[in-house]
Amino acid sequence: MIAAVTRAAVFLIGICLCTISTAETLIGLSQSVDLAVDARINAYMQDSQIPGVALAVLERGALRKAASYGLANVELGAAVTRQSVFELASVTKQFTGAAVLRLVGEDRIALDAPLTRYLENTPEAWSAITIRQLLVHRAGLAHRFEEKHHDSFLMDYSTENMLASAMHTPMQSESGTDWSYSDQGYFLLGLVIEKVTGQTYAQYLTDQFFTPLGMTATRRLEQAAVIPRRVAGYTLQDGRLENDRRDWQFGQMAHFGILSTLDDLIRWDQGLADGTALPEMALQTFFDPLYLFQEDPATESLIGYGYGWWIEQANGVRVAHHSGYTGTVLLRVLDRGLTVIILTNLDQPSGPGTINIAWDVAQLVDPDLARPQWSED
Repeated sequence: MIAAVTRAAVFLIGICLCTISTAETLIGLSQSVDLAVDARINAYMQDSQIPGVALAVLERGALRKAASYGLANVELGAAVTRQSVFELASVTKQFTGAAVLRLVGEDRIALDAPLTRYLENTPEAWSAITIRQLLVHRAGLAHRFEEKHHDSFLMDYSTENMLASAMHTPMQSESGTDWSYSDQGYFLLGLVIEKVTGQTYAQYLTDQFFTPLGMTATRRLEQAAVIPRRVAGYTLQDGRLENDRRDWQFGQMAHFGILSTLDDLIRWDQGLADGTALPEMALQTFFDPLYLFQEDPATESLIGYGYGWWIEQANGVRVAHHSGYTGTVLLRVLDRGLTVIILTNLDQPSGPGTINIAWDVAQLVDPDLARPQWSED
């Protein structure tokens, strides 16, 4: 009964709340496409019990649609807006990748240098790990590495505690021999960024990206902080909506710990489109794969991983995308200059996969767009 009431409330409040900033020019979609996108999002929300969604569509940096639907907090009945603050989870990795790429361009980090050049007193097993391997999840490291007590995460982890736990976590394979998605690897990249810049990971991102781009609401995750318009996260248990109890606090969170809003991510995409986020040469590299899983030159198809992005090409379409556990995704169709941003507050294991929603929206905007057959679910 409670689940039914929640679904009904979410559906009824799933009205597009479009507010356009006076500082931007909205080209707009055709009315039929605009309505079709709204209908598709509302259908996903109703079918999958997604409480709230924020959505943006951009083409070559020009905003075509920005909308919000449903509830940021079900208990309070608070609506999602473009200023709602979402936990990005692994969408954070593209910011870590961008930071590494900027430092590579400044000759402060070398991709094929060993991790030990930047971090001292590391385990012998890490001696062959390179920065490139960390970026593409080829370092042989485990995914989860944080200390647990009775199989549960602790409430608070200092950066020092996280590093100690990482150093005591057995490697899964010899570095460079296998691929395994690893938050531990991106945590270590955060430490490298801190070592070479003399700043915290969060401060470096703020100085280099967030402040220059006007991303004033983007910040590191702080569980104890009072953050206006913070979105509540949800999960499904036996078909029932529940609070997603991700309440732990980590010291350095280059693998998952950035909070942001739809408006700020619009500014991020526009900064990538106009070259203000990264220099032009770095920007071209940002969407190149550093590791290829598959490549077929005859069909010009590939799938790989790069600077915090999956990179795919098939059917004449080249894309970069990454999703986050909390129900977020950023999809860029590179050759078309099309970007779809989807922020939800239903976790990925419970939902339909935000990459699927993003592709549906992209294909409504561009009906000739073919999805690469091996896209991440």
